[in-house]
Amino acid sequence: MTQISEQTIIKIKRNEDFGRLYVNDKFICLTIDPHKLIDGTYNVIINYSPKFKCKLPLIFNEHYSPNRGFRIHAGNTLKDSNGCILVGEEVRVKGNTATLVNSKIALNKLLKELGDKECLLIICQ
Repeated sequence: MTQISEQTIIKIKRNEDFGRLYVNDKFICLTIDPHKLIDGTYNVIINYSPKFKCKLPLIFNEHYSPNRGFRIHAGNTLKDSNGCILVGEEVRVKGNTATLVNSKIALNKLLKELGDKECLLIICQ
């Protein structure tokens, strides 16, 4: 009998300031993003990013081409993002600015959890 592998699901539950990222219902880290990606379902592949010079999750679907380059990556504030999703272990909000803490640690934790698997990303409120 052929064994069917379980689909890996990344879910980001957003609020106004930040999101909570889960992989198969396991909490991994917090996120901030400029909300350029609307709520919905996306495909994710792990591939090499020439800009960041490492493998990162690439986000796309029928409305967003993989050539656009939406990624999940490390960064501290929305200034570090061009529409991408940033990850961190903690979010500190001061005034109108949300800052991620321990972003590289959170990214490494996410990458370890995902491996090189293709997966789905669900973004919701």
